[in-house]
Amino acid sequence: MTAPTTAPAAKSGDKPKVVLKPFRVGVQSIDDEPYDVTVTLGSATVTLTPQYEVPSTGYLNDIYVLVENVVTTSTATATGTAGVGVLKEDGPYCAIGNITFTDTSNSEILGPITGWDLYAIDKFGGYMFQDDPEANSDLFTSTTNATASSTASGSFSFMLRIPAQLVPRDALGSLPNKSSSTPFKVKTQMAAVADIYNASTTVGGSCRVRMVPVSYWEPTAVDGSGNPIASQPPAVNTTQYWNKSDYAVVSGSNTIPLTNSVGYPVRNLLFVNRDTSLSRATGETNWPDPFRMQLQSNVIIDRIKKFWKRKVTEDYGYTATGDSAGQKDNGVYPETYCKDFSHKPGWETRRGYLRTTDGMRLQVKGSFGGAGTFTVLTNYVGIGAGSSLAAVTN
Repeated sequence: MTAPTTAPAAKSGDKPKVVLKPFRVGVQSIDDEPYDVTVTLGSATVTLTPQYEVPSTGYLNDIYVLVENVVTTSTATATGTAGVGVLKEDGPYCAIGNITFTDTSNSEILGPITGWDLYAIDKFGGYMFQDDPEANSDLFTSTTNATASSTASGSFSFMLRIPAQLVPRDALGSLPNKSSSTPFKVKTQMAAVADIYNASTTVGGSCRVRMVPVSYWEPTAVDGSGNPIASQPPAVNTTQYWNKSDYAVVSGSNTIPLTNSVGYPVRNLLFVNRDTSLSRATGETNWPDPFRMQLQSNVIIDRIKKFWKRKVTEDYGYTATGDSAGQKDNGVYPETYCKDFSHKPGWETRRGYLRTTDGMRLQVKGSFGGAGTFTVLTNYVGIGAGSSLAAVTN
């Protein structure tokens, strides 16, 4: 049996080391007054003004985005007009044509992406117990009609979330948000009617957008017993990013270098395939089987399609392929590296991140069933200055 290790004797005059209680001991989660802007959807894009400047609250965790579009006017323009109010494949999330979340120096943390991209990030990124934005029918609604007679065709609502915090257990990734002069910002552009609905004769309606920030307050100095508490999260200014890259693919064999997905520890990769008409349904059919991904000289994925579907069900609980609540969306295949603590993505100790450095070769290969666009949404983590991934791995 190995003898226990004893600490060296303290030198005369040494001050005892102060052990701080974790940051989470001294804080509670709070939400703030919502941003609230209403616009009329029409034939052109609409930029939300003023842009949202997140109020200083302490340490920012997430921003919830609620979109509610109400159509009250008849959309009938001609006898027999059909499809009025019927949403496009990415609807209703495509109502957000462009959204970007920037830091206090105006650098992009998330985006620019579409509302549908943010929906996929929420659904597959591993952040909550229930990740599917369509799970709550009080929040997700859509009213469509096969005829042109309905006065409400095209109404919809949904709620999405811009994530900042990585792990609630220790608040890693919660961002210092203390300056009203250099705020975090959300820049949002609503799409034109023709990019939201199949029938451009649909009346756009009155679209209300509200955003609610969720944060931690400034921590107390000591706990109830007088023990000192850490004044900030571990590796403060550790930030998770989401970027988007589109690659053109041809029918048949393709090798796609993922040059924008290396350089940092990777937490998630979301792969989305669309055909030349941007249909994910056909992109699902065209998905390469098998799909291969190579990092340097190592093939780390060599995966048949049905096995990947099984993994999605195991990891997220999503079932049949489709674009309804509880399903694996058409053309979408996630690869998660944040599931090393328990059964679900987001339960992480940071041990499982895919570690990459600048210049590494990361590429995917496969035979696609048709030409189209292959999109990669990359979730990577920048560790706060003065710290390291090893220091925040537990």
